[in-house]
Amino acid sequence: MSAIFAPNPARRAAAMVSAVLAWCAVSAAQACDLTLETPEAIRIEYNPFAIGPSSGALDIGLRNGSDTPCDLRLRLVDDFDAPLAGVVLGGVGVEFRPREASGLLQRDAEPGTFLLNVPGVGETRAELDAAVVQNAVVEAGEHTADLYLLIENAEGQLLLPRTPLRLILTSTPRAQVNIAGSAGAFGSGLTVEVIDFGLAATGVTRRAFVQVRANTESTLTIRSENRGVMRHLEFAETGTVVPYSLELDGAPVDLTELWTRRIDPPRTLEGVSLPMDFTLGEITGQMSGRYEDLITIDVTPR
Repeated sequence: MSAIFAPNPARRAAAMVSAVLAWCAVSAAQACDLTLETPEAIRIEYNPFAIGPSSGALDIGLRNGSDTPCDLRLRLVDDFDAPLAGVVLGGVGVEFRPREASGLLQRDAEPGTFLLNVPGVGETRAELDAAVVQNAVVEAGEHTADLYLLIENAEGQLLLPRTPLRLILTSTPRAQVNIAGSAGAFGSGLTVEVIDFGLAATGVTRRAFVQVRANTESTLTIRSENRGVMRHLEFAETGTVVPYSLELDGAPVDLTELWTRRIDPPRTLEGVSLPMDFTLGEITGQMSGRYEDLITIDVTPR
């Protein structure tokens, strides 16, 4: 018995198409020959009392060794590969934004996703800023968060192992003091340069407020130039003096020496407002004229 075998044209055509498709898939996978320059930690030097935003730079160096340009998707994710539009450090909200003229495009529909083209046999830098978008008075010290960078092709295929990134926000110890003539938020009152008792009389009182804000426990100091008395302006050394007393937040202040008090204001921009009460001592026929003392109030972060 003999038989002539004739190949099925349809089967041959299908095999040829499959081979072409397989070749195309391999070619596309090889189009991006990427190498990544390990990014440095992202550092934000943060001052909650400064005017203007704070930010840190994230620069990602990429090189394409193939002749074909690469269209990439850069995604910022957490430990579970969930997308990250931003992070919170010590109560401060931080978002990642493409730097101007960086060549990055942000996908609004996909949080934490950016598009980038890397030319064939070329390199580029993806430049992002970690920008503070929600201010807070952060406790002094270093605050960190760990996240990851995924680099994918346009189809979502991972081209490189996920890359760890560290975000560091440094809050330098800071404290500020202000003297206000009335209680209220920090800086909302008028600065008091002179506490004027007017015509001297025993027991006359005046009040101001010491406003303090800080991002750490601090030390408040009060110093009297004349050690708790007001001296005559014209006869400072030989004239009579007018004594007075001072209380801060209800506590007596010893003006005969440098007075200190530990203070730990709330971590808010308003801080704390402490009443400062001045009371004239006994007036017993002191010589006429104007009397003054200079009080210096300072606050130092610990």
